[in-house]
Amino acid sequence: MKHSYPAQTEQYNFHLIHGEKVCSGASSSAITDPATDQEIASLPVGNGSETDQAVSSAHQALNGPWKNLLPYDRGQLLFRLADLITRDAQYLAALETVNVGKPYSQAMRDVDRTARYFRYYAGVCDKLHGETVPLGPSQTGWVQPEPIGVTAHILPWNYPISTFARGAAPALAAGACVVAKPAEETPLTALAIAELAILAGIPPGVLNVVCGNGSTGAALAAHPQIAQVTFTGSTATGRKVMQAAANPIAGVTLELGGKSPVVVLDGADIDDAVAGIARGIFFNAGQICTAGSRLIASASVHDEIVDKLMGFAKSMACDHGLNDPDLGPLISRRHRTRVSGFVGRARAEGLDCTLGGGCANPEAFPNGAFFEPTIFSRVPIQAEIAQAEVFGPVLTTHIADDFDHALEMSNATKFGLVAGVYTPDITQAMRYARDVQAGQVFINGFLKGGDTLPFGGVKESGIGREKGLAAMASYTAQKSVVITY
Repeated sequence: MKHSYPAQTEQYNFHLIHGEKVCSGASSSAITDPATDQEIASLPVGNGSETDQAVSSAHQALNGPWKNLLPYDRGQLLFRLADLITRDAQYLAALETVNVGKPYSQAMRDVDRTARYFRYYAGVCDKLHGETVPLGPSQTGWVQPEPIGVTAHILPWNYPISTFARGAAPALAAGACVVAKPAEETPLTALAIAELAILAGIPPGVLNVVCGNGSTGAALAAHPQIAQVTFTGSTATGRKVMQAAANPIAGVTLELGGKSPVVVLDGADIDDAVAGIARGIFFNAGQICTAGSRLIASASVHDEIVDKLMGFAKSMACDHGLNDPDLGPLISRRHRTRVSGFVGRARAEGLDCTLGGGCANPEAFPNGAFFEPTIFSRVPIQAEIAQAEVFGPVLTTHIADDFDHALEMSNATKFGLVAGVYTPDITQAMRYARDVQAGQVFINGFLKGGDTLPFGGVKESGIGREKGLAAMASYTAQKSVVITY
């Protein structure tokens, strides 16, 4: 189904600070449609001045109107914002599609998730209870949660709208104030949501958006009035963010890279496994930190799975995201060159490229950043393409001699974000869930989870947890009070 191009994308040419559009900046940055490589907007690149303005505005709101709102009333404003997002869902999905490149139905799913995040955390606002601690007959102690302060949110380009909400919603629910820095490539929907927040009645300064590049993000993370930095992106950049956040001694939540295994053992439902693996590696053209980019299978089922995956991949339509294909473009031609580099080096090593491996070229969009669904079969576990986060629709497969071998290969990377296992044996499933090094494990349904479960990684996949009630820990400070009588 074809969907209309969003009108006036060029209107997004500002930062949103203290409820006002600010068009200043050190330079401008062109925003392109990945399917056409055509410019759709031009945004100012924030420098220290815009960052200072945004943080100062948030600090002012933190100690003013936002602080004085009753928790119930704060929740009602977040509910109202969620309603406005739902009202404008089709427009926001189209805006996300042309900015990121993903199929429209996937963008609509992200918009729906965005509204659900705000609704979920709206309900939390008046339920942040403290606790009392027994200290003896002449003392009483209690612990009360307080807003941590001004929070910085440095967003990724692959899921800009939903990741914005994933961090901003719990921060606002806690009574904190937000300064968001969207990815340089994909700022449009963050600006659109910030405008809706003003329309919803959220006071100026509570939710600010500063556009820019890596230098803008570094300045924000290092700002002395920032109390918490939430970052989603690569492990290399995450290290830099963590170092910058040491300047104000800010807390950090880092959701970083992944190289997630999907294990399929003897007796598993092959069709279910194939559906989960395909969803895990081809959704959003593989540009997802939780992508199931490593298939680890028993020898008895490996070839059947690969054959079915190849059949599925060959049937995938590749087109502009607004035409809602199975596969849209990568984020940019530059990123496609990066993905091609991994594939080219793997081929040079003599690895078996069973499917794809090249640029896709839809006739109507010859300048788009499309890449074919790609499978490398029976890859050595230490090969670069099996260890590095390719961030494209590229799957490697590996043969497991037995359960222990499958577990060993699952843990044989520096990452530990998510993992999946397909098996009819509940003992195997429970052992895998216990021993795999990952922050989230899926049994017989890869990536079939929910946004109310805590999410985050171990090892080089990050620290801290987002989603669910666990996210509130990042945005609240626990104050202990003791009274003697």
